Amino acid sequence: MRVKRWLLAGIALCLLTGMRDPFKPPEDLCRISELSQWRYQGMVGRGERIIGVIKDGQKKWRRVQQNDVLENGWTILQLTPDVLTLGTGTNCEPPQWLWQRQGDTNEAMDSRTTVDADTQRTGGKAAKSDADGG
Repeated sequence: MRVKRWLLAGIALCLLTGMRDPFKPPEDLCRISELSQWRYQGMVGRGERIIGVIKDGQKKWRRVQQNDVLENGWTILQLTPDVLTLGTGTNCEPPQWLWQRQGDTNEAMDSRTTVDADTQRTGGKAAKSDADGG
């Protein structure tokens, strides 16, 4: 009789908790696997208002501010020109994620001086053409 009770309790426990596919990885409630696909591209702002620019895993651009809560539950904890710190949640591991700014490939192009070949092209071929393309 005791064996039947233990067997019944075991079956009831399995039915109540639900069976999990042992070949599937456990469900990622914190979405930690997505973090490596996101990129912090930089920030823009004036005065106290600072907006960070990030690109998510689907290559969609997002604008975020400090203390914003994203739809997946992540919170923007810190936003500086070079670093964005994200809180993933209370029971998530790691509890925080840090991104350094990406996009150094065109940094030299954006910071050049104004005295170069572009400013010396006044009156060039483009200036001589008319509206008809001739």
